[in-house]
Amino acid sequence: MKKGFCLLLIVFLIQTFSFAVNGDEQGLIGDINGDGEVDSTDATILKRYLLEITDSLPAENKLWVADTNGDGIIDSSDYVVLVRYILNVIDQFPKEVISQTPSPEPINTGAYPDWDKVHSSYATFTGSGYTGGASLLDPIPSDMEITALNPYDYNSFDVDASLAGAYLEVTGEKGSTVVYVNDLYPEGGPGALDLNPTSFAKIGDMEDGIIDIEWKIVAAPITENVLYRIKEGSSPCWLAVQVRNHKYPVLKMEIYQDNQWHNMQKMPYNHFLYENIDSTTPKIRITDIRGYVITDVIDSIPEFDNATEEAYIVPGNVQFPD
Repeated sequence: MKKGFCLLLIVFLIQTFSFAVNGDEQGLIGDINGDGEVDSTDATILKRYLLEITDSLPAENKLWVADTNGDGIIDSSDYVVLVRYILNVIDQFPKEVISQTPSPEPINTGAYPDWDKVHSSYATFTGSGYTGGASLLDPIPSDMEITALNPYDYNSFDVDASLAGAYLEVTGEKGSTVVYVNDLYPEGGPGALDLNPTSFAKIGDMEDGIIDIEWKIVAAPITENVLYRIKEGSSPCWLAVQVRNHKYPVLKMEIYQDNQWHNMQKMPYNHFLYENIDSTTPKIRITDIRGYVITDVIDSIPEFDNATEEAYIVPGNVQFPD
């Protein structure tokens, strides 16, 4: 019902305003007084506003024109950026740079606590899990070493499916191997894994059925860029995106619209969800478990009236650093 309403509303707005809307409707960044130019007068007006000499700004879209650094608030940092622009110290506002993707360099905002610790627990094994896993990472090659992960670690850091798609180095009495997390081990205790038979045999004796193990998160053995799975039913009204082919677990995704970043909720089925986006080529940024943030564009999402009936993969343009 919500999707239908969204579609009808968008169609109505497009029909009503198709001749009135243009790309400059939001205003010129830095043009505080709305006269079509960015100059010292704009800097003076913004300074008076920040000093609370005046309590309003003349521009119609205040946040768009005055938030020159694109962080979603109007403060002294925006004034400094505006003055630097007027003095030709910079030739582009940070907000405009934000719109350029992919991000030239990843940034680090700080790792999640103890992400690299060694877990001590036990492992069992099963021959299933190559199709229909909780992480929705099908298709899984039949020769791939996979594992199901207990719910405590699978949903760690209060993020659903936080370690879906992670690579783990697992060590037992006989040695070590690397496995791919593609499923949930509902009955497993903290740290427990339900390995595929090949991996279990590499590190322990099959006849034991259950063995002591240690494991830790390691980098994925990949060199290509990330991939995005667009879930069936997606459109700008309801968008569900899964990140694949990432070097380390992805715990956060944000989407850029209305001139600011919005958090997307990670769902138990290993997709990030957001409703009512304003673009079919949305800009996103994703954060891995080590705190690295990379920015990209997903090209493209189905049109408003053409929600996808089947999931599909979109190639990304970036990858996390080693």
